[in-house]
Amino acid sequence: MSVRRLLAVLLLLVPPMFASACAELPSPPLPPVPALASSHPLAGRIWAPADGRFVTPAEAVALLAGAGAVGLGETHDNPDHHALQAWLVAALAAAGPAPTVAFEMIDQDRQGALDAARAGPLDQFGAAMAWEARGWPAWRLYQPIAAAALAAGGRLAGANLPAALTRPVARGTAPAELIARLGLDQPLPEAEQADLAEEIRASHCGLMPEAAIPGMVRVQQARDASMAETVAALAGTGPVVLIAGAGHVRADRGVPARLRRLAPGLVMRTVGLVEVAEGETDPAAVAARFHAATVPFDLVWFTGRPEREDPCAALRRRQGATP
Repeated sequence: MSVRRLLAVLLLLVPPMFASACAELPSPPLPPVPALASSHPLAGRIWAPADGRFVTPAEAVALLAGAGAVGLGETHDNPDHHALQAWLVAALAAAGPAPTVAFEMIDQDRQGALDAARAGPLDQFGAAMAWEARGWPAWRLYQPIAAAALAAGGRLAGANLPAALTRPVARGTAPAELIARLGLDQPLPEAEQADLAEEIRASHCGLMPEAAIPGMVRVQQARDASMAETVAALAGTGPVVLIAGAGHVRADRGVPARLRRLAPGLVMRTVGLVEVAEGETDPAAVAARFHAATVPFDLVWFTGRPEREDPCAALRRRQGATP
């Protein structure tokens, strides 16, 4: 069943106890992005780990609407994830103040360029921001997210660590003030350091030189800290919605963990948009995929997965490595 059809059905199945809340949360039109069909029993369902039950989209919006910040964690090349992000931004806008949408895909120091690009047509925004040239999936997948925020009177913001700082952070040569500001002077717990290192090895298909791994761990920490800074700075006039990879919005060690230190009074809720896995029908089993004892999101919205080339084969080909 497509995401579009599934949402339409689920919104009709809201339990009576949520009827009054849902009356205040009008369902926005779904964005015109092709949805992925999947016969997997979890596809399209939303799991609330704290309650140990599945919830409806309307219940999910009610939970998120009470937060000062919302993290929507994606797999970057999954079109369903962007369709659902756009729907959630529109639903949050319908439920309360206009949201500010902050993107991992835009660096903090490109805010001026972002504001200038906003003066032009939104379908040209990606080209103006060199979106795809910077390695992100097609802007057309993200455009409905931006459109949903802007239609409600919201804003767009860049959230990521500026590219010019990535190399100094990786090499350990960044200024002491920046190191302290990003929390890089505070050693990670040994298990977390090892876990992040293993994730980086796996995501680079074992092709990353071992000597580069500690620097990449620092960059991951720095990006989480930069995005947390952005969220904290923007909070107050309405909800801040962070669009980022799922690993960045996990509550145990990503942006939310850093945000708890920066702005202890700011509540951030997170949604992990997670592709279903063959043979995995227990929603709580997602925790193991994130090497966590418990599911590290407030909600998990399961989706199908697109047909994609083996990323490791593609990376080996680009690097001229033997399969």
